[in-house]
Amino acid sequence: MAQHDGPFADTDALVSYWAAQDTHSSLTQIYVNGKRVYQRSGFGPAFVKEYFDCHDGSGIKSFCNNIFDGYLTVEGTYGTYSPGLAVYLDGVLYRSGSPFSRVDIKTCYGDASYYGPVSYYIVESVIDGFGPPYPGNDCF
Repeated sequence: MAQHDGPFADTDALVSYWAAQDTHSSLTQIYVNGKRVYQRSGFGPAFVKEYFDCHDGSGIKSFCNNIFDGYLTVEGTYGTYSPGLAVYLDGVLYRSGSPFSRVDIKTCYGDASYYGPVSYYIVESVIDGFGPPYPGNDCF
């Protein structure tokens, strides 16, 4: 994994890393769990990067792979589940599957970026047929 994807020990380490990077004079905005933690003024297309503070304590990364973390894509949220699992995004069927198991994904919005509010996805609930239903997460 490239350093720019993490892991970083904490927000200060992440900010220090981006403060030292050459982003070719572009506006640079860095977010953790939907909150802006760093911004550098610039010109041209903005560079916006999102990270998550991983629930398992492995640091700040762009991809954590844990049911309790945020994800940059909808596919990331259900990528570790059975392909037969039905997936709902914001209450609407996103991928069909078993009528007995499902994962509910919620879109969350964070601070404003140059391109509008940063968005990320969380696992809101899971019924996988193997254990008790997972009650879910809230947006950070």
